[in-house]
Amino acid sequence: MIELRSEKRIKTSSARPSTSFTIPTWVLLGLTIVFPLIYGIYLSFLNVNLGSFLPTQFIGLENYRHAFKASETYSTLLTTLQLMIVGLGIQIPLGIVLAIILHQTLKGSRFFRSVLIVPMLLTPVAVGLIFRFMFDTDIGIINWAIAQFGSEGVNWLGTRNTALLAVVIVDSWQSVPFVMLLMLAALAGIPSSIYEAALVDGANKLQIFFRITLPLIVPTLLVLTMIKIMDFLKLFDTLFILTRGGPGNETTTLGLWTYKTGFIFLEMSRAAALGVIIVALTLPVYFLWRRASKSVR
Repeated sequence: MIELRSEKRIKTSSARPSTSFTIPTWVLLGLTIVFPLIYGIYLSFLNVNLGSFLPTQFIGLENYRHAFKASETYSTLLTTLQLMIVGLGIQIPLGIVLAIILHQTLKGSRFFRSVLIVPMLLTPVAVGLIFRFMFDTDIGIINWAIAQFGSEGVNWLGTRNTALLAVVIVDSWQSVPFVMLLMLAALAGIPSSIYEAALVDGANKLQIFFRITLPLIVPTLLVLTMIKIMDFLKLFDTLFILTRGGPGNETTTLGLWTYKTGFIFLEMSRAAALGVIIVALTLPVYFLWRRASKSVR
């Protein structure tokens, strides 16, 4: 009995320090995540407008009604979905192809692996500024390269379709290395004996990929897809620097429209309501990501 009590005391005493060590983390998370979220929900039920001298009042769900009635909400959500679908269709296949190539024991693969992760290390604001100059109609290097083949330059940021394509190109340039690294980690976890057995059975490369590699990396692929969906839902900095949501609101996503509502039109409560809507859209994706990450473990 004495030994059992001493063991319990040791367990409780060893558990207390670990709990106390995590208290500062929970306090920091509460101050940076929980409190702003609760305050944003509270603000969405008021009529705070920094451009008006009217007193603050509780107006219930009026901001949400306005958000769901406004055509800008649906047009910006559509733009967000378009960027998401096209971006995922480019980034994930390209990342898988690069990962498979670099997974081979080829000469120089380590060097190219180091070079390809450089875009991921740059800040989105710097990347947006660089590509804004590159996509410039008059002095951009991209139009200069097109002109060398005798073609006319493209007004990349002047029309909806080309501006959306430019945003996808910039985001893919910076995001593909992240996809590649996760796919490399997934490929490294596949035993080489499975590939050796498939080669002995006479399987070709396509059969090996679709019947062995792809099914084994699907859990990681699901986690990656959920992460990228959340990234596109909160896409802001690169898009803001590159197009400012223009021309007009043609490339304005739901996140950028929330920023414009709050900090340009100064309608803080309506912006808070849009922010809550974005959180509500992200939550199902988050729970799917948690389930997919458990399957990877």
